[in-house]
Amino acid sequence: MPAGPVKSIHGSFAIPSLDGIRAAAVMIVFIGHGLTIGGPWPGSVGVTIFFFLSGFLITTLLRREYDRTGRISLGKFYLRRLLRIQPPALISIGLCVLVGALGLLPTTMNGWGIIAEAFNYTNYYMIWANDVYGSAHHGLPPESSMLWSLAVEEHFYLVFPAIMIVLLWRKLNYRAIGWILVGACVLALGWRLVLAGGDADFYRLYIASDTRFDGLLAGAAMALLANPALGDRSPFGLSDRSIRFVVAPIAAVVFCMMALMPQTIGLVVSDTIIYACLVPLFWYVIVHPTGVSGCVLNNRFVAHIGLLSFSIYLLHRLVLGLVGQVVEIAPVVDVLSFVIVVALAHVMYIGVERPLGKVRKALEARRSRRSWTSRLSRR
Repeated sequence: MPAGPVKSIHGSFAIPSLDGIRAAAVMIVFIGHGLTIGGPWPGSVGVTIFFFLSGFLITTLLRREYDRTGRISLGKFYLRRLLRIQPPALISIGLCVLVGALGLLPTTMNGWGIIAEAFNYTNYYMIWANDVYGSAHHGLPPESSMLWSLAVEEHFYLVFPAIMIVLLWRKLNYRAIGWILVGACVLALGWRLVLAGGDADFYRLYIASDTRFDGLLAGAAMALLANPALGDRSPFGLSDRSIRFVVAPIAAVVFCMMALMPQTIGLVVSDTIIYACLVPLFWYVIVHPTGVSGCVLNNRFVAHIGLLSFSIYLLHRLVLGLVGQVVEIAPVVDVLSFVIVVALAHVMYIGVERPLGKVRKALEARRSRRSWTSRLSRR
């Protein structure tokens, strides 16, 4: 049976195993950027997982709101995103700028690169810089290029809720909207094929919002078509036993094969296959939070790393770079950097994310009271 929403160990609404998936994704990214393994490790797959997870979670929250109130509030949505994302992101950008200004790490940063990061168009700035200077990192603060993925998500957040509102206003049900999103994913794959056929370079294919939206759309489609957290039926009506013992294991094998495919070869199509694999894998770990994988993903330590994953992602390259300046043994650099970045992320959570979460809830409650009072006054 589908697993319904539960309270997380931190007390807010959560879906079983998602914090653990966040932890796995950020660790994949961290190891990929570390010095011990580095290049051969498919670190980009961590970002792919983050995109799918973000689309799934955001759409689940929008769907819950619509089911409860009959509407989606853009004001509340953007308030949540603003207070959740921007403060940690701006702090991390500030730290990178400070490190560059002090000369602690090599840098070519300039005002345009800093502005690009602050206003969430890092990905297109990197494409432009690569075309003009032959280096996508030119002009950016040191060790901050991973903000390209944040730009992709922010661009998605700008348009997707409004699209949902329009489609719901047109009286389309969740399934119809979900299949429209699946169609959009197919179009995105076609667009990548067109660009690849036109000799588009790696950065144009890998970091542009128009070529990476399909990850978020795929997660959103699952949230509307086969959402175990909201009691939906399993994908394509498959039995739980079929997903658990046949589909999910096959999906895991195919996922690993696609993850290990060289980016220069598999970039155009591998992500699409990975997103398809993530559907039964997400279903399985959400529905079976007490299974073997669920026990790992829902372990308190793993879940806490998932809670801190956003700040870990924002700060990990900067910490790796700084520690690498003073320590020469690669495994020591990676282990020490991980300990430091988890500590910094915990400080960010305690000092920034959690207090702003309380502010967000207070503001949302105030907006809800005003809306309720306004409706009563019109009666």
